[in-house]
Amino acid sequence: MQTISIDENSRILLEDNNYTLQYKRKDSKAKGGKIWAVGGYFPTLATLLQDWVINAPAHTDTPLRTLQELVIYIQKAEKHIENLIKGKQ
Repeated sequence: MQTISIDENSRILLEDNNYTLQYKRKDSKAKGGKIWAVGGYFPTLATLLQDWVINAPAHTDTPLRTLQELVIYIQKAEKHIENLIKGKQ
């Protein structure tokens, strides 16, 4: 099983014919209090990354309160993916 980190709270699990998006979640029963939960299964890397960007606002540590904050957060998520693809972190 191979994984590639997207950020500190999300990663890609590489499997045959499948890409799995995983998010770190709190779990009081788990060692260290965190587990990797499945965020979705995708046939292509492109669809996985699109889903990660689209759902980025749902995974913020602080709630977004305005439409402007939402748009800015999505733009930051898009930029983060662009930087990962270009090899910049």
